[in-house]
Amino acid sequence: MSQPIDKQRTHHILIVGGLALAALVAALSVSLLDARRVWQPELEGAVFAAWPDQAPRAQDIEVAHGEARFSISRQGERWVMPSRDNYPVRPDIVAAIDAVLSGLTYAGARTADPAKYPALALAEPGEAGGGARLTVRDASGAVIADLIAGETRGQTLYIRLPGEARSFAADLADGTSAAALTQTADQWLDLGFLELGRTAIARVRIQPETGPAYRLERPARSTRNFALREPAGWTPITAGAGNGPASALGRIRFRDVRQVERLTGAIVGSHTAETFGGLEVTLDIIAQGETRWARIRTNALTDDAAEAAALLQEESEGWAYLLSDLALDRLLRPLDEIADPRPGAGDAP
Repeated sequence: MSQPIDKQRTHHILIVGGLALAALVAALSVSLLDARRVWQPELEGAVFAAWPDQAPRAQDIEVAHGEARFSISRQGERWVMPSRDNYPVRPDIVAAIDAVLSGLTYAGARTADPAKYPALALAEPGEAGGGARLTVRDASGAVIADLIAGETRGQTLYIRLPGEARSFAADLADGTSAAALTQTADQWLDLGFLELGRTAIARVRIQPETGPAYRLERPARSTRNFALREPAGWTPITAGAGNGPASALGRIRFRDVRQVERLTGAIVGSHTAETFGGLEVTLDIIAQGETRWARIRTNALTDDAAEAAALLQEESEGWAYLLSDLALDRLLRPLDEIADPRPGAGDAP
């Protein structure tokens, strides 16, 4: 009776062993296939080899990273942002993008596993661990460059070509940076062009939204504090109380821009700064709902200031610039926040 039982056991063991062997072979096959999918010989050469020849054809550039989505377009000899009424963008950022695409070279293949993309900031823009996508099209709408840029380590940028699983390490050309790929829309715009320099400002006239207008001035660049000259009967709270509003145009950065003709609100205040060199700059403050926008006017009080006034007027004419709360506070600070009304007192001559 034992012999048939032993044969049955042997048969059972062979079946189980065969199944185990088949499972092992299948697992090895999957591993090998996965290894082949993940591994790829080292790559060499430019990521966008044709870019130098195609760059002159570039017409539109789309940028997407985080929640940001915007585009810029070529308009004659300059690039503009359509969503900002075709306001010119910074040429240095366009040049930086060109340098990245021109000099990017493969350093080697990396993961093709989507689960590992976030570790290299190569997931889809807007997702956790998402990268920055840059798409360049020509006038016909054909794509001539498209990539998702991820983390940068030294001069190595991790990239992925949209629609492909493979990711790569790529080297940036010497002296170039990938920072331009992650600039926000307002960073593409030169919204910090108005910078008179604090020491250059001689006097200001301010009409706040509420309260009386007032004038602050100082006799020389070396004088630290601005004196309150008008109106009479007011005394500064401290010697330097007027320095904040008086130096507001020493350096100011706007938050956004649009064509001034699109604004429908009224002028609610103004800030005029005059430099020792004779340049006069006025910001008319326009209320648009809860926001405040500045329209810029310039005037040359001396011949030496004529060129600076003309250049500033040419750059800003026809545009209105959005003010931050901090900038607005300095530009139109009410008189009673820097001075006390004291009958018979004040610095007025």
